Amino acid sequence: MRKNTATLVIMIVIGLLFSSTVQAQTRSVYWQQWDVHIDNIDTVANRFDVAERYDIDFTGRFTFGSVVIPLNNIEAIRNVEVFEDGQALRESCSGSGGTYCVENTDEGLSITYYFVDPINNDRQQFEIRYQVTGALRVYEGGDQLYWIAVPSEHFGFPIGSSTVTVELPEGFAPREGIDPVETYGVPATVNVQGTTITATANEPITGNESFEIRVQYPHNPAAQAADWQGTFDQRQTYGPIVSLGVVAIALLIFVGGLMGVYSLWYTRGRDPKVGPVPTYLTEPPTDLPPAVVGTLLDERAEVCDVISTIVDLSRRGYMVMEETQKEGLFGIGSTSEFTFKRTDKPLDDLRQFEKSMIDSLFNGKLERTLDSLRNSFYAVIPRLQADLYDAVVEAGLFTTNPSTTRMMWTSLGVIILVIAFLLGFGLSVLMESISAALLCIPVALGIVGVVALIMAQAMPAKTRKGAEDTAKWRAFLEYLRNLEKYADVQEAAEQFDDYLPYAVAFQLERSWVRRFSEVATVPIPPWYFPNYGPYGRRYVAGSPYHRPNWGGSSASGGLPGELARADGGMSLGDLSDKMGGGLANISNGLNTMLASASSVVTSRPQPSSGSSGRWSSGGRSWSGGGSFRGGGSGGGSRGFG
Repeated sequence: MRKNTATLVIMIVIGLLFSSTVQAQTRSVYWQQWDVHIDNIDTVANRFDVAERYDIDFTGRFTFGSVVIPLNNIEAIRNVEVFEDGQALRESCSGSGGTYCVENTDEGLSITYYFVDPINNDRQQFEIRYQVTGALRVYEGGDQLYWIAVPSEHFGFPIGSSTVTVELPEGFAPREGIDPVETYGVPATVNVQGTTITATANEPITGNESFEIRVQYPHNPAAQAADWQGTFDQRQTYGPIVSLGVVAIALLIFVGGLMGVYSLWYTRGRDPKVGPVPTYLTEPPTDLPPAVVGTLLDERAEVCDVISTIVDLSRRGYMVMEETQKEGLFGIGSTSEFTFKRTDKPLDDLRQFEKSMIDSLFNGKLERTLDSLRNSFYAVIPRLQADLYDAVVEAGLFTTNPSTTRMMWTSLGVIILVIAFLLGFGLSVLMESISAALLCIPVALGIVGVVALIMAQAMPAKTRKGAEDTAKWRAFLEYLRNLEKYADVQEAAEQFDDYLPYAVAFQLERSWVRRFSEVATVPIPPWYFPNYGPYGRRYVAGSPYHRPNWGGSSASGGLPGELARADGGMSLGDLSDKMGGGLANISNGLNTMLASASSVVTSRPQPSSGSSGRWSSGGRSWSGGGSFRGGGSGGGSRGFG
């Protein structure tokens, strides 16, 4: 019994929570009528009364309403009163039912009124009354009242109908043909009957539409202009001129800045022009190492250049790579493990970046697994890259370190962006009082900064020798990229090992290895030891370097390049046939090693609309304060919760 009772209570609680959630999601407000009445206009003291009257259908449960009126172009709002269904609410900020609270906030004057009783799926009427001081505009040609009766912010809920009525004092009726009367926002019909002006919306007001009215009437010489009007009129009068001047300055900064950046690149970052170069070259044009060539072509020392140095050092006999395959669980599949091993060849003739590579790779040891470099080798890559940048300068290919040049010009772009940001922050304070066009100046400066950042990448300038070598090496790159177009793949087989480091530097290693997958005469690189299958063998680190015995006589000594071309050795195809794994075993092993090396050495620990209504008799023009919509008093937001 207790168990059933507990289950029933839980179900009731869940039902109540579900119903309240659904209710919260389906709450809505529909203004059947939203009328605004403006009267008791004192043209001398510059004040008038406003009454907002709402007739509202509520769907869901509501307990309070909110009115926020910005104090722009207003001196003060006083004498606030709130009525619910004709009953006056009491002013108090206690939050209890039947009260209302008036506060000054950053958004303006806030009026929060709490219903006498919560309203749930019902219809109710409210009236908000208040006195506005310092919102009338005083001009010799005619004074004006410009009021935003229905603000655009009514939280998306529609308004069925709306009428705005303005009761001017006796003797101040708009003069036909002189004093204009207009509405803005929703289309409306304006009717002027003496001192009574009525504007009626022609259609329902959608969730983001406003309803504004602007009335001009005969000037009262005794009228007191509001404190804000002088600044407002200056902005309206001189604003277009100031805006035009600001836009001109912004264009000058924009065009001048872009031309300045281009001029700097043209005089300091442009590479010298070189004479005609063949479309392709079948041999390396100079003796530059692959990593230096890769850095020369794209002006960056990248990971592929580091990997190409490992392959190049192996090809030249300073180290070997050994691959071991381990069967997977239950003999399904296999995984490859790679080990780098030093040979007995001295390091005396190596360049500085090559010595740094050997030192960083082996760390004083004779052998090291590729996996042991994971999450650690990345820390030495910046030093290796710095050595490569020094190498291209020492080779006379660049006048200065490309990385340093980029950093210097990048810093300039960052400085310009910081100045643009600070300038924009400072000018934002003046935008409202002077011109919104002031924003164009920091925007133009910011664009120049962004362009400077982009152009910084192209600022490293090659020497004439560097430009000429670049053109030649690009011709060699064209040959490697489109080998079948310029040569017979089978005849080029002997170049496989010699050109592999360059293919790595050019990021063509996969296509370069795959290209020879069906050529049976491609010799296995002597520095590559696939330690599996019937002909697998190991290399003893630090021992004299011998050419692997792939079924022929063993020959000791000699350079790897020469050994790779030696007659009588087994080819990749021959070895793969005898191993029964196909050429894919060898080519996949090489590709796996290169891809794994690139991944391992970089791995790290995871860390609104225009005028809509007009007095049918017209009015020739506004006496002051601008001729266009904008700058009206009132508005803000209205909502319920």
